[in-house]
Amino acid sequence: MGPVCRFGCLAAVAASLAACSAPPSGPHGWPLVYSQDFDAADSEQQFAFTDAKAWRRTVDGSNGWLEQFAQCAYEPRYRSPLNLAILRTPSFSDFVLEARLRQTGREYPHRDMCVVFAFRDAEHFSYAHLATTADDNAHHVQRVDGAPRTPVTTSRTQGVDWGTDRWLAVRVERTGASVRVWLGDSGEPQLVADQTAPGEGCIGFGTFDDTCAVDDVRIWAPSSRAATATGFDARTPPATNP
Repeated sequence: MGPVCRFGCLAAVAASLAACSAPPSGPHGWPLVYSQDFDAADSEQQFAFTDAKAWRRTVDGSNGWLEQFAQCAYEPRYRSPLNLAILRTPSFSDFVLEARLRQTGREYPHRDMCVVFAFRDAEHFSYAHLATTADDNAHHVQRVDGAPRTPVTTSRTQGVDWGTDRWLAVRVERTGASVRVWLGDSGEPQLVADQTAPGEGCIGFGTFDDTCAVDDVRIWAPSSRAATATGFDARTPPATNP
């Protein structure tokens, strides 16, 4: 892992985690170790962005969410998603993630959202690419390991019906190098893979080429640690859109 506190002080984040109203156990009996509904005014500061100017906390009444509303001015060294928001800390190995996702771009075959995990830096991570249509590059679990992203999917559906202005529930279960990804109300996993990036890392969200929104993030894990991934710098805090 890279230096702790690369993206700023971790104390506020740790305090936020401690303040979570966590049940004694969740999936697999693991504790809830992170919870975020983006209703607090500074909640987006817990994330690092490939381009903070393209992200903002959006508010409707008392409800907030994290929104990527423009393309990020970011060019990765290796072919991989451009528009990312990475949770600064903690770092996870095994976990269960639940969140609500909304794709806000136009409809086309590669219309996508991404869930990032095992993020150590911008050149070493895995991600679930959830796209409208499955093909050689889209709708896969991808691994970035010092080279352009490579699909490691072992089974998948034909794609995702994102709809218009619709929130979909996502669930990601990761144990070791294996990952299962569900989206919406289908009992069938959208994506299954067994060769994802090894070891622990941070979790994040975003798109490859589109725009999106994220809300109601919950992470259960047997353990976590306050270490921060490195690789891109979030120097400018995102704007708030009332």
